Amino acid sequence: MREPSRAVDESDTLQVFIKKPTNTHNIQVWLLSFWLCRSNHVDKEKRPPNLPEGSRMRIMHVMAWYIPGMGYQENFLPIEQAKLGHQVEIITSDRLPAFKGYRSHIGKLMGGRYVGSGEFRDSELVIHRLDTILEIENGGWLLMSGVKSQLRDSRPDVVHLHGAFASYTLEAVLFSEKLQYKSFVDDHSHSNNFCPDTLAKKGYVKMASAFYRIYGNRVRCWMPVTYASKAILESLLPISEDRIELLHLGADARRFRKSYELRRRGRSRLGISGDEFLVMTSGKFDSSKDISILLAALGGLMHEDPNLRLAMVGDGPDHYITHLKDLAKALGIAKRITFVGFVPNTELPELYNAADLGVWPGDHSITVVEAVGTGLPVIVPRGDLGYKVLFDANAAVGFTRGNVDALRIAIKSVIFNQRLRTDMSSRAEGLIKDELSWERIAHRSIDIYSR
Repeated sequence: MREPSRAVDESDTLQVFIKKPTNTHNIQVWLLSFWLCRSNHVDKEKRPPNLPEGSRMRIMHVMAWYIPGMGYQENFLPIEQAKLGHQVEIITSDRLPAFKGYRSHIGKLMGGRYVGSGEFRDSELVIHRLDTILEIENGGWLLMSGVKSQLRDSRPDVVHLHGAFASYTLEAVLFSEKLQYKSFVDDHSHSNNFCPDTLAKKGYVKMASAFYRIYGNRVRCWMPVTYASKAILESLLPISEDRIELLHLGADARRFRKSYELRRRGRSRLGISGDEFLVMTSGKFDSSKDISILLAALGGLMHEDPNLRLAMVGDGPDHYITHLKDLAKALGIAKRITFVGFVPNTELPELYNAADLGVWPGDHSITVVEAVGTGLPVIVPRGDLGYKVLFDANAAVGFTRGNVDALRIAIKSVIFNQRLRTDMSSRAEGLIKDELSWERIAHRSIDIYSR
């Protein structure tokens, strides 16, 4: 596909994007191109003005999925913005996300994936659920009907778009000047969830890059949530450094805090005595989380120390959980491991307070920040840019990912160094309160919108 330059007129550009696919690998690219270009004219209007500082904003978040009751950015950031006095609504799809192990994870809490279209409420938020036209399951991509119409009817001042490469983001950016709102794009991509490894995916990314070369100036600010997502955006899209602001993932500091009462209740719930040392990991478990590496590292340590325990909070595909249980038996540590299963986000503060050390040995997990909020010392892979904010604050211990011996040494260094645990806990609490509480992040987002 020819890559249009900035000099190309908008009407000509739309014709470039709308070429029919020549083979099945290009169908996804063509469908989105056709969807974006179904209107062959975009009004050239003035750029929306800056909003007066301190004014009440009408903010619309647009995202592929919204899961009530979870601890994601998509849950907490809109709520905290509303608490600051702004009118905040959400546009999302008529369903919950598709991923391996859904039924054993959030499916236990939410039931089936299909929610339905229409207007819903969650807490103080209005949720506009739109019909899904096309979904690539396990690919994190879908096409919604009515995004432009809903934005036109809602008349927001600010549209916060979740996902730089999402179809609805491209559509909303395209019509931002016509509908007179300011567009802001955040992104959660990292090397493990963003893998353009097929012809269709590569073609789609190339099309998105070409789109932003022409319409990227309509994005007021790019707001990657980690250094990893920042690196991906800079490498694939025509974005200058001065148009990027990190908007980190956070934790609800009101709930995720150090509490001796929550610790007592959590340890009682898990059957942990006062002299036992509890290691904890959590999340959606699959092979990408390297839990087998953690079990192997703990195997020898548990035989040396009879007071060492592990709690696994979360779930995953049945075959993977069975594999982990079989591995624990083979290592002779099955009786020292508690498989807690999936729990609602509201129960995590009690469980994190119950632990003495948190270990996340594989792919980046957003719940690590929540664990850190309770003052829990954590071990995560060194070099993972998703955790750079923790390493910069000396609030985490690192190890070489995939190296069992390195992880074992890291765990021992924390177990046998009370001063290290105390210092890490103190720095972690300070990091959450000063920078990574959702309240602080909401204030920062409003500051960015107001520029």
